[in-house]
Amino acid sequence: MKLNRRRLNWGVFFIVLGSVPLAYNQGAVSQSTLVDAWRLWPLVLVGLGLGLVLSRTPAYFVGGLVVAACLGLVLGSLFAVGPGLGCGDQTGNANSISRDGTFDGAAQVELDLQCGRTNVTTSPDGQWHVRASNTDQSSAAVNSSANSLTIDSGNGNGWRLTRSDEVWDIALPPGQPIELSVSINAGDAHLNLGGANLSSASFSLNAGALHADLTNARIGNLTLSTNVGSSALILDGNSSVSGSLSTNVGSLDVCSPGQLGLRLKSSESLAAGNNLSSAGLVRVGDAWQTPGYDAAANKADFSVSTSVGSLTLNPAGGCK
Repeated sequence: MKLNRRRLNWGVFFIVLGSVPLAYNQGAVSQSTLVDAWRLWPLVLVGLGLGLVLSRTPAYFVGGLVVAACLGLVLGSLFAVGPGLGCGDQTGNANSISRDGTFDGAAQVELDLQCGRTNVTTSPDGQWHVRASNTDQSSAAVNSSANSLTIDSGNGNGWRLTRSDEVWDIALPPGQPIELSVSINAGDAHLNLGGANLSSASFSLNAGALHADLTNARIGNLTLSTNVGSSALILDGNSSVSGSLSTNVGSLDVCSPGQLGLRLKSSESLAAGNNLSSAGLVRVGDAWQTPGYDAAANKADFSVSTSVGSLTLNPAGGCK
């Protein structure tokens, strides 16, 4: 039987990619070990070299296996402990900032967090509030005006492996129309936006975890992109929403109540890793939708893209 080198490499890659988060979740490997997994990247070069040296021998496939295993290990570590991966020293003196303000009507809010954790909620007093701290020499950059609020990691040197962990607590005024953009890079974000009036919302996750609870929030257009990480999205049936969901080397859990008409459309077949049929959705043309979608008072209509990822609708235990 002839060995299919490409399938073998992909098989090893996916086995390692899935085994690392599984081992971490079962307590078989520590976070401190996985945080340093990126340091094994030179093995990719070793594997490429082995591939050249052994190209005319029966062991020609070994180099590809080394590359596949190394990439699976590094990406699997990102998937498992993305919020802490490469976040460097957390032992310095804490730098904290506190800002408060109000908007005059509709506003734009942009959050760009690199390496850290953030909690975003709605405020009880109609103002916006920012509390941020880290153990780095720099503090988060907060810029505001009567109709905008921008917060970013503010170190001026871009992302680096030795930066410290940041912690943000942000509260936004309910009721006022807000265009919200959240970008998380190697971080952990919890968004509980009940009462928010989001004319649009864009959530981008690159290595980490994101939990967005939009219960009792009004939202027009929603974009959620997950790259090497896990996201959870909670919708309710009180308003209609449309937009796009994409997952690349990661997972997305969507919790949607029965009264909300849900329609997921893809230009190509959704990845095998989904439970849409068993969750009660039916196939209509190139989309999956809830029975009675057309008659639903409120609808959620999304275009969906999955690449080496999974989409789970109403998972057992809810969206965590």
